[in-house]
Amino acid sequence: DRLFKALADGRRRAILDLLKVAPRTTGALCERFTGELDRCTVMQHIGVLERAGLIISRREGRLRWNYLNVAPVKEIHDRWIG
Repeated sequence: DRLFKALADGRRRAILDLLKVAPRTTGALCERFTGELDRCTVMQHIGVLERAGLIISRREGRLRWNYLNVAPVKEIHDRWIG
């Protein structure tokens, strides 16, 4: 259920699209949504994606890097399509 809730929002899908291209810092993700969403809201969306297992975050010094994790989507694909 967490996976589908996370994917239901277009802004969260936009975050995943950005991470598909390359890992990004939390600050870089927040900059991408400047004018649309404030930093706190972007962080909440990242939290939903993390709880769904779609993002893996790692700290490197002061930076927090976010990586796309496609395993949960692949499990759904394998279950119903594969």
